[in-house]
Amino acid sequence: MVYIAEKQLVTTTSISRSESKKSLETSLQAALEHARRLTQMYGIGVTEVAVAWDVVEELATARFRQRENKSSSSAFERYCALHPDAPECRIYDV
Repeated sequence: MVYIAEKQLVTTTSISRSESKKSLETSLQAALEHARRLTQMYGIGVTEVAVAWDVVEELATARFRQRENKSSSSAFERYCALHPDAPECRIYDV
């Protein structure tokens, strides 16, 4: 039983690193459902349950960081991304 839970954990972690935001959301929902089911089946004192909840926490943190990185750009940064040749967006090495 432990081997199956570890194998699922490895699969979920590798998917979350290589996929886009939409699949990150899907992975998080799947991991959350899996953790809830394990908790119902075995209770809170089992190692597999703790690992499943750790996966949920890691995926939630990754989702938060992904959202934070996208929303942290200023209006000027967005303007420069749209108009990289504008004089005010040029970067000079000194």
